[in-house]
Amino acid sequence: MELKKTVQKKRDILLAAILFVVLGGLFILFRLFAFQEEASTANIYYGTSNEPIVTIDFVNYRVISHYNQNVPNEYEGVFPIIDENNRTITLLGDYQVNGVRQIVVIRYDFGRKSVQIIQESSPNNICSREGESTGWPLICLPNRIRVEFESSDEDFTV
Repeated sequence: MELKKTVQKKRDILLAAILFVVLGGLFILFRLFAFQEEASTANIYYGTSNEPIVTIDFVNYRVISHYNQNVPNEYEGVFPIIDENNRTITLLGDYQVNGVRQIVVIRYDFGRKSVQIIQESSPNNICSREGESTGWPLICLPNRIRVEFESSDEDFTV
């Protein structure tokens, strides 16, 4: 009876290890090969809107603000703030610390066709730990901001 339990335990460990290796391999393949097309734009969305608040046009080297965030009067300035010198976009996120909404800073790189969340406040700063992306979406749930890439053979026009 004990021999049967030992064999069953070894079998379970072996199956778990195989499952781990297969899922890890699929994850690596997905990250390496799923987004092979070069991005022509990166759209930054705020809240539940299906219209991007900002579009980064990697083809024509420009950043387009589609609309301003609707923010309470106690916040100074108009968001998004597009800083072309530092290649950053600053949005007001939904995550609050002591009742104050926090900013989210996104850096873009035309040469690398990449986007990265470089500053934000959220539990464990998960959003800024996602790293630089050239194709996979960046999602910052606590701040309700997401970045999605588009690829096309045609030039992007507005």
